[in-house]
Amino acid sequence: MGCYKNKSRELSVLESVTMNITTEISPDKDYVEVHATEADKEQFPEGGKGWLVVFGCTCCSLMSFGMTNSYGVFQTHYETVLFSDVPSIKLSIIGASQASICYLVTSMTLPLIYAFGIRQVLLLGCSLMMVAMFGLSTTHQGQLWKCYLFQAVMFSIGMGLVFAAILFSPIEWFKRRRAMALGISMSGVAVGGIIWPIIFKNMIKHNSFNWTVRTIAFLYVPLSIGAVILVPQELEPRFIHKAETVSNSRWCIEKIKNLPSTYRTSFKNWIRQTTDMRYDSMLLSNILGMFGSYPAIFYLDYFATLIAPNATFTNYAVTIYNLFGGPGRVLPGIIGDKIGRCNCLIAFLLVLSISIFTMWIPCIKYQILPLYAVFVCIFGLCVAPFYSLFPACFTQIFGTQGSEARLGLFLFTSFPGPLLGCVIAGSFIPKGTSSAETVIHAYYKLTIYSGVVMMACALVLLGVRLSITKRLLRFV
Repeated sequence: MGCYKNKSRELSVLESVTMNITTEISPDKDYVEVHATEADKEQFPEGGKGWLVVFGCTCCSLMSFGMTNSYGVFQTHYETVLFSDVPSIKLSIIGASQASICYLVTSMTLPLIYAFGIRQVLLLGCSLMMVAMFGLSTTHQGQLWKCYLFQAVMFSIGMGLVFAAILFSPIEWFKRRRAMALGISMSGVAVGGIIWPIIFKNMIKHNSFNWTVRTIAFLYVPLSIGAVILVPQELEPRFIHKAETVSNSRWCIEKIKNLPSTYRTSFKNWIRQTTDMRYDSMLLSNILGMFGSYPAIFYLDYFATLIAPNATFTNYAVTIYNLFGGPGRVLPGIIGDKIGRCNCLIAFLLVLSISIFTMWIPCIKYQILPLYAVFVCIFGLCVAPFYSLFPACFTQIFGTQGSEARLGLFLFTSFPGPLLGCVIAGSFIPKGTSSAETVIHAYYKLTIYSGVVMMACALVLLGVRLSITKRLLRFV
């Protein structure tokens, strides 16, 4: 606990520290750039097998949040075809539960990885997702319970086990390129968000819902094999800077027996983290972002259907959102490695919240499809860094030592946001009315709610950044 307080004190005197420090790290004239606001000073691989880990994590994110980000097309099909008599709020809970349960499970997964090994945990997670998709493919009208069981619960548990690899593996291989590595790992979310809606919307026109979902389930097989093979890569001893690593985790009977005490220790470490006000403020910012972003993501597609049901754009609204989410995960990571991850994230969050007020709200009144199309592009580009850069911000400010506890609590506090946020937003959308204008007008409440909460998210994070240094050009 003392080391966390010392790091916090070091950050509080950054005004008197030079902006960049360059230190020699090997006799072969290899250099690594160290910024004053970065807690880690050790040497990291910065590539090699680390890129295999990153590509394996991309497969994981494609299968996990790539599918969750595509839930908008499922919800539209449920609302208009399969469960047209079911209130919107009950359907949005399915997609929101995916994210919420995933965050909850991921926060508990690290001890399982250390006990059973990263490969075994990945194998279990991928298997659960495949079984869930095949189970969902048996759904017919009047069987909403199958969507809750397979899509909301079973798929989400598997996703949580897999998502832990995306968060914890790349940060052990990269420091200088950490934000970029995490961005590429998360880029599978955008790729999945592009290909899954295209497959779904094109197949559903000529095939049943059952065979459409079944086809997607078969595609999970090669992706799962790629993830299980690529992610588990062994770190060399000179790059190991903590007692246990995800990359070198192996099946260990002793650790399996000690899992209850390991979880008790983890929970105690979570509580210790809350003594740092900067960390608490970053948690608050993340919680607000979770409450504000998911309702907008899940209702983008439905709004396009309402204002232009026959337009070509309507069929690809979710795809276009995710298409811009790809660069939105990678480019901010590259920029963040140059100017500071917090600086970069704050800028994108401010643009995101402003665009909701200045572009989406006018679309409700005037129903201007071209303006809405531009907004969807900007929204996809700007919301993506919220998910890819936040972990990099934590490890930049606080370091990798103790990162498991910090990211564990970060994930645990993330789980209520998607579910409760979508419940709140779903309550704004009326059901049982034949008037599209009434439903469109209800989007005023949804957009104002989302815009205000995302603006608050950005401002809280800005407060954390200014508490470190008020110099706007400083790397933070």
